[in-house]
Parts: sequence; C-alpha cells; structure tokens
Amino acid sequence: MHLSGYQEYTPNAMYSSVGGTYYQTTGSQMATNIAHVQSIQGQIITQHAGTYVIQSSTMDGEGAPLSHTTRASPATVSFAVQWLLDNYETAEGVSLPRSTLYNHYLRHCQEQNLDPMNPASFGKLIRSVFIGLRTRRLGTRGNSKYHYYGIRIKANSPLNQFTDEQTMALRQQPIYHGKKMRFANNKVEENDGMYSHYNSGHQDSSQTQQQHHQQFLGDASGAIPNFVEVDTSVMPLHDGIMMDHIRTFEKIYREHAEAIVDAVVNLQFSLIEALWQGFWRNQTLEQQQSTDNNYEKRLPKDKLYTMCKYEPLQKYVQRSDYAFYQALVEVLIPDVLRPIPSSLTQAIRNFAKSLENWLKGAMHGVPDEMVKTKVGAVSAFAQTLRRYTSLNHLAQAARAVLQNTSQINQMLTDLNRVDFANVQEQASWVCQCEDAMVHQLEQDFKKTLQSQNSLEQWAVWLEGVVNQILKPHEGSANFPKAARQFLLKWSFYSSMVIRDLTLRSAASFGSFHLIRLLYDEYMFYLVEHKVAAATDETPIAVMGKVRQFIDLGNAAALNSLDTCNVSIAAGVKPSYIPHNTVINSSGNGHAVDSVTTSTNAATTTVMVLTPAISHTGNISTTAQTNPISNTHQVSLRATPATTQLPAGQKTIVVMPVSTVGTGEVYPMKRMKTE
Repeated sequence: MHLSGYQEYTPNAMYSSVGGTYYQTTGSQMATNIAHVQSIQGQIITQHAGTYVIQSSTMDGEGAPLSHTTRASPATVSFAVQWLLDNYETAEGVSLPRSTLYNHYLRHCQEQNLDPMNPASFGKLIRSVFIGLRTRRLGTRGNSKYHYYGIRIKANSPLNQFTDEQTMALRQQPIYHGKKMRFANNKVEENDGMYSHYNSGHQDSSQTQQQHHQQFLGDASGAIPNFVEVDTSVMPLHDGIMMDHIRTFEKIYREHAEAIVDAVVNLQFSLIEALWQGFWRNQTLEQQQSTDNNYEKRLPKDKLYTMCKYEPLQKYVQRSDYAFYQALVEVLIPDVLRPIPSSLTQAIRNFAKSLENWLKGAMHGVPDEMVKTKVGAVSAFAQTLRRYTSLNHLAQAARAVLQNTSQINQMLTDLNRVDFANVQEQASWVCQCEDAMVHQLEQDFKKTLQSQNSLEQWAVWLEGVVNQILKPHEGSANFPKAARQFLLKWSFYSSMVIRDLTLRSAASFGSFHLIRLLYDEYMFYLVEHKVAAATDETPIAVMGKVRQFIDLGNAAALNSLDTCNVSIAAGVKPSYIPHNTVINSSGNGHAVDSVTTSTNAATTTVMVLTPAISHTGNISTTAQTNPISNTHQVSLRATPATTQLPAGQKTIVVMPVSTVGTGEVYPMKRMKTE
C-alpha cells in the first residue's frame, strides 16, 4: 500500500503537555546518609524517614538479580537510588507518567555526566525503592500513557520547574552503553559510547525528523519483558553443554534485546541487522577486525551453535521473541488510531519489509531448527507492523470522512435506501444470525453515524459489538473458533450491504467502501487481541503460531532431510498436538504415520513422508486418538500405483482427516516436494 498520500499531523494535534499538581509534604525525607553494602541481602539505604533495603536477589517478582538486570556499577545504582529518594515520594491517589520520570533521570545523568541505566532496568529500580508502586495506563483513547500510580515529585524538588517538553529531547540520546561496533560508510560507529548513524549531507535534517518522529512512539521503559529461564528439566543437556552455558545465553540474549530496543527507540532501524550479525557471529571480515565482540568471549560461536539444537532453548527463544516483539509493536505503534506522520509510517513499513531478510542473512550457518524458530517469530512481527500501519493509514483517511458533515448526511441518505430486510434474508443462510441482533446493529450503526461521532467514538462502538457477540463464549475452549466465525459473518454481511449500495449507484459509495475497509481491519485487530487474552498469549504469538502451522515453507524444508524424526514432525505439526507426534518410515515401501492427538482436536492434519527407498503403490497411514479404541485407518495415495519412486526421492502428502477428535485445527494444503 502506498502511504505517502495522506497528510502529516503536527505534534500539537496529538499531544497536550502533561501537567500535574504536586502536593506539599509535611515531613522531610531527605537522605542524610547512604551506606552501600554489597551483599546477598542487598543495598541498605538509611534515611531520617527510615531504612530502605534494595534487594539484590530479586525485584518485582521477576526473579532477576538487580546487579544483573541493571548491568550498572554499584556507584551508578547508589546515585540513582539517592536521586530518586531526594526528588520523589509515595502518595495515595496521584500518578506520574513513566516517560516523564525517566526523562527527569536522563536530565540528571546528563548534568552529572553519569551513564544512565536503560529504561527497563531503571523501572525495576524504581519499583524496588518505592515498594508497592503500581503501573496504570491513563488518559483518553488515542492519547493514553503508562503512569506510575502512587508516586509524585517532592514539593521542594527542582524537577518541578521542568515540563515534559523540556525533558522530552533527552530521549533522543541512546541509552545502551554496551560494546559498540564500528564500521565505515553508512554503518555503525563508536562515538562516545553511543550509536550514531551517518549519512553525509543529510545528518542535520534526519536528526530533526527523528526527533519529531520520536514523540509519536510509545513508552519503552517496559519494552524488555520478563524472559523466563530455559526449562532444562524436560530434556538432558547435549554433550559439551553445561548449565553455565545456558545461563550465559540467557544473559546475553537479554542484553541483545536491550540493544535492539535502544535502536528502535532512536529509530535507527538499519542498526538491527548489525546487531543480529554480531549476536550470531556472521559479521564481515571488516566488521570482525573493528569490533570487540564481547559475546564471543562469553559464549564461543561453536558452543552457541551447538546449543541451538537443544529444543528447550528453541522454545525459550520463541517464547521470549513473541513477548519481546509484542512490546516493540507497542513502542512503535502505541495506538493504531492515533495520527502519525506518513514518513514515520513508511519508515516502519520499510523496516518490516527488511526484517526477515536481515535475520536470515545474519543467521547463515546457524542450525535450521533455530533459524525456523527465529524467522517464524520475526515474520509475525513484520506482518503485524505492516497490518497496523495499514490500519493506521485507513484510520486517518476515514477520519476526514467522519468529520465531513455533508458526506455524513449523504451516507445516511444512501444507507436508508438499502433494503436491509433483503440483505438479512440473503445473509441469514450463511451467517445464521438472529434477526433481532442484526436489526439492533443496523439501528445502532445509523444512530452512531447520525451523531457524527469521532473515529475514537466509533472505535468504542465497534469494541462494544465485539464484546457483545463474544461474551457468551468467554472462558470456553471454543472462544477462538467463535471469534473467527464472527469475523467471517461480519465480513460477509458488510459485503452484502456494500453490494446493495453498488447496485443503487449510491453517491457515497466511496465513503462507505473506505469505512468498511477500516472497520473490517479494526474488527480483526480487536478480535486478535481478544483471542490473545483468552489464550494467555500475545497477539504476535497467536498469529505466529498460526503462520508456523500453515506455512508450507517449513514442510518443504523436509526435502533436504534423510530421515523423518520427532524434531521434523514438531516443525510442522499443530502447536497443540503433543510433542510425542512421530512419523515413522518403514523399510517395506510404506510410511506409517502414528499421530497422537490431543482430546480437544477434531480435525488433525496427517503428514506422510515416503522412505528413502524405491517403492510403488499407496501409503498406509493410521490416525489414532486417545483412548486407543477410537482408531481410524486412512489410505493416502502418494504416487500412482504403477509409478516407482527412485531411491531418495521424498513425497509429502498433506490432507485433513476430519474423523479424529472433537475440536478443530487449521487444514493444510496438499503439497508435493521432490
């Protein structure tokens, strides 16, 4: 979709300065002494008002050591704690934007010439200092921000003189201070410990545009999710791999994620490729010569690649990536309906377009199992960015229509001419919707249109429709299916209305077509999030797992393998069929497919791989459910009975078997690879 044709929105149209009333306190809580005691118990901060224990073992219930999480020196942590206690205090019923607090901290570090902690580490430190601090998203739809609830600036703090606009500029400074790579020409260079991107002749204008774009980003202080540890209890470690290697991987993977967040927040998208190359040790000779690769010292490349074959580590990476990429989506597009400049939209789309190729290039030589895991997650991330930017573009185009009184009046006139009784009669056989429900939605739509509501008000109405339809299915295992059915029915019914408008040559057809596109996309967005919440997944995980199953490219990769084992089966099976799914190849010219399905799976997809020996005839496949008494024999024809397959040729037959189980999975297409 070409996105350069819609107007850019100024910051004034989007943001109002966040003002606040800061309350006087009756007691002084200024620190008089700070003793920093490094021990397993934590740091002890002593003040007039009491003694604070900053735990070094865990914070915020996440099980991450403070010393590891912040990756900061004890002095840096102590200074940050002291600064927090000097300038902030707990109070009931008040809140402070998370971004404002972090911007204040950046200003303090800049003034004192200190290295700041990254947003995620700083957020953990705040919650360890002010115990019981809560986080809420406050503000009107389209302009909400994350706030710390229960904290305020002290009345005598010098921070009261600064506004959000004065501190916002500090977000332009990168905050990640790990080992940096230095390249020549249009690449990354080390510059006072911060990443800089050079483009001769355009640096000033690009920096100005970057600063303008950054105010449209979401709060990045929570962009690093809680990475759960690798579960080594389900499978023994491979030879040569020790627990220290696993823990080192977890640490550097989190640091790697922090570097990516830093690049994204500073809109240095081209840096992501270099970060991936450094992590997976696929740098050019020039890059290797100019880079002090700290990762290689801590976890050598041969160990890293061996670990990539360890399935619990693959699951750890997949789970972490889904959570991480979802957080990045919320940073880049915090509100899909909020107007953002077309130049930023296009930059995000170009970024999404490059992601998969960047990652594949950076992971050249990495074991296939890990490549598939990583590419699957980043593909879902890229697709989500493309969808959300398209939705945002539609929203801004529709906003102009919804604010035009004459167009709204014409739409009402044309809509009142539609024969909704005939539409319902035609759609009822497919949709099977209750007449009363359809009539109610029709009247609500007309009423909302007549009220000339804003786009945000329409969004509230659409969400109410979704909630009303899906409420009876909440808590049910059938919820995802009901959500999909709703989308299909909504799309079919709306297409019937558009058809009627077309046949009547409605003057407002163009406006209705645009509105219909927007509402369909937004409905998909809402349902996607509802299903994610119901299944305790992120939206990217929901879409990523669907993509993993229906992506025939994963199955086609079997062509290069000599045998079919558990790992291969796991790469193409539905996500909720247990891991003991096995495809066995016998040596008598047949392939026997033993599929153990879960009890809630109604349709399973049987995948058959022929053995690497010559044979003719049919392939016998058994689909077996639990209990064993319910067994179904399925005969699949892989090749004509008179045709002999040469030795080593692989044929994959994929077909749905609808007689197994009681639920539903996505059917796959038939395919053949040679």
